[in-house]
Amino acid sequence: MTRPVDALVVGGGPAGSATAALLARRGCRVAIVDRAVFPRPKPCGDYLNPGCDELFDRLGVRDAVAAAAAPVCGMQLVTADGAVVALPFPRRNGWAVPRAWLDQVLLDHAARTGVAIQDGSRLTALEPEARAVRVTVEHGGREERYLARLVIGADGLRSTVARAAGIDAVVRQGRYTVGAYLGGLAGSGGRDARPWGEIHLGRQGYCGVAHLPGGLANVTLAVPREVVRAWRGNLEGGYWAWLRGCPALRDRLARAERVGPLTAVGPLGYLRRRAGRGRVLLVGDAAAHLDPMTGQGVYLALRGAELCAAVAAGALEWTGAPSLRAYAFARSREFGPVFVGSRLLQAFAFRPAVVRRAAAQMARYPDLGARLIGMIGNTNGLGSVLHPAALPRLLGWA
Repeated sequence: MTRPVDALVVGGGPAGSATAALLARRGCRVAIVDRAVFPRPKPCGDYLNPGCDELFDRLGVRDAVAAAAAPVCGMQLVTADGAVVALPFPRRNGWAVPRAWLDQVLLDHAARTGVAIQDGSRLTALEPEARAVRVTVEHGGREERYLARLVIGADGLRSTVARAAGIDAVVRQGRYTVGAYLGGLAGSGGRDARPWGEIHLGRQGYCGVAHLPGGLANVTLAVPREVVRAWRGNLEGGYWAWLRGCPALRDRLARAERVGPLTAVGPLGYLRRRAGRGRVLLVGDAAAHLDPMTGQGVYLALRGAELCAAVAAGALEWTGAPSLRAYAFARSREFGPVFVGSRLLQAFAFRPAVVRRAAAQMARYPDLGARLIGMIGNTNGLGSVLHPAALPRLLGWA
């Protein structure tokens, strides 16, 4: 039996669930398939930036997220030599929440809008036709088929949909993340008791700390491939040694212990694919991915879902194929500045002299820090940092 749907979304993470829910709200017949069985663990920094807060409002899940998430008032940037710069968010707040829980909230929301959800289903074939796409998935040892007017690939960085549609790309360079939940991590490393997130810069990578409800902290490193290779056979030892090398973490680890497994993922780097092909659209990490340093992954997924749903709904209404040019243009206009900003930060973050000057300038001129964290948090545009009155001061040139 073949199931007809308007849109088949492959992937039940934030991008897929949000896209499906937005389309279902418009009266579309939508189904989600995902090879994982939910709730499922998902390696992530567990941090949602302030830009997500507004998106949760529009999606209708903000109260559900806030009920079990820990608020984050800003980020504490810690340089390699131990200097701490507090960067409070200028508008709204961020959230710290386990990804497994967040993904389930978004998937449940999609189900309430009328989306049919089938997890534990692996895509095995994608066959484009003139007015639809035939999709075969394997579920519980048997094949099931869909006839979809549109297919939306929301299945991550190594997207099966992208490969099947002939729009694959490979991340050839990028850092590896090594992370775990820690109990007993002392303090937040800051000057007050407010709920801060933390980013610790090292000379070979960085570490993010998200303090979760219940006292656990997600502590995740992002380091070059050669560092992980050097740890081969002793990933645990390398992880703890790297943490002890961070001046603002060293003394807080005395009673810290790992809760649950240590996870390693990579390479994670810059990747942009075409927006889609024919009746296939890509969204979330399947469409574009960037180094996780700025913590913008979930924001890109949710905002990308809005853009994807708008293009998909227009195509379904007019019974034609989606306008890939319009979709690519919308994504470029929306996310181009985000990618530029992230690349600029990557270029400067591992130059100790530049970081020291910028940290001193932000401590001296709080408005510079507000501009920078607002841009990273997706509440301010890139122009707030690249403004001629801001960038030279931030870099200590004026």
